[in-house]
Amino acid sequence: MLPKFLTQRYPLDKHFFLIPRFALSLIGYYPETVRTTKVQLWSFFNIAILGYGCYAEFYYGIHYLSIDIPSALDALCPVASSIMSFIKIFFIWWYREDYKSLIEKVHNLTAQQNSSSKVQMKKRYFTLATRLNALVLFFSFCTSTSYTLRPIVSNTFLYLNGKDIIYETPFKMMFPDTLLSMPLYPITFILVHWHGYITILAFVGADGLFLGFCIYLATLLKAMQEDLQNILTDIEDKKKSRHDSEEEVCLALEDIIVRHNEVAELTDKFSLIMVEITLCQFITSSIIIATSVLDLLLFSGYGVIVYVVHTCAVFTEIFLYCLGGNAVMESSEDLATKAYSSEWYTHSVKVQKMVLLIMVRAQRTIGIKVPFFAPSLPALTAILRFTGSVIALAKSVI
Repeated sequence: MLPKFLTQRYPLDKHFFLIPRFALSLIGYYPETVRTTKVQLWSFFNIAILGYGCYAEFYYGIHYLSIDIPSALDALCPVASSIMSFIKIFFIWWYREDYKSLIEKVHNLTAQQNSSSKVQMKKRYFTLATRLNALVLFFSFCTSTSYTLRPIVSNTFLYLNGKDIIYETPFKMMFPDTLLSMPLYPITFILVHWHGYITILAFVGADGLFLGFCIYLATLLKAMQEDLQNILTDIEDKKKSRHDSEEEVCLALEDIIVRHNEVAELTDKFSLIMVEITLCQFITSSIIIATSVLDLLLFSGYGVIVYVVHTCAVFTEIFLYCLGGNAVMESSEDLATKAYSSEWYTHSVKVQKMVLLIMVRAQRTIGIKVPFFAPSLPALTAILRFTGSVIALAKSVI
């Protein structure tokens, strides 16, 4: 049985950005969080730990690249995700007021869609967003935890066999010898362990915001489709028609146009503040997945488990970006189809012209704008093809 928060029985208001709100609030970066002194200090501590961890991992990977390639890749694979997380929470903090404003606007617009059919539709799509975000959180948590368990398991076997334990951290990092010896080693281990959780909370929060906005905007577009078909029923059929005159139909269509333009404007604003995060995510995804797969091929035993869950986490992450972008585009394109399949031809010439303008406007697809490409499922296919090429090239070199 699923937890209550993953079901449609959970309140809609609580479903709204549930997972990203939880993840980003834990590290002090959710846009709607009140920035008290305590929160600011906590968020600074977390980004400092994350930043130093990125430096230590990257330094370790570069240092061992010419000495021990598997060890170098073991450091460079997670550091790519850590650097991406640093970039994500930096831009979430930088655009925090814009995010807060967009969250409030989208919440208000979705709350206005309160008919019984729309409430059921919102429950379905809001629950889908929560479940997908929870899937990323699950794989991410398993990934970070598996990295932490790896040195614990290996040192347990060494201790049971009467051998000296190795003072290593969950993630391969370059530290001074004093930090990797007693009595400071436990503190170093705990901080590195928390560094892993900061990494996953940051990208779960950022990815959850992206998917959430996309699903909620797609829901608004689908609500418009439903209203458009209800408005454009046969005006002579009193059982179906909800309007007594063509003037009322025109006013209702004007409201549809205003809402459509508002969603388009919100999507453009969202694209603007997410462009750096989305672009960096798509640029690095192939490299991160390819490195994870290479580590999977190079390691054995417990290391295989670590990189299986890591690969699943990264793939799910990029899949959500593509799915979210695809949902917005499809919902936007369907508006023209729904308008055409309605009974618009039974109305006056004025109404028919307004419907024609709506169909023409809907042909200009609303979508997440990123330089060079658009997040979509075809883009995911291209990323996976490029990933395969990177893996084949790296295997031939190694």
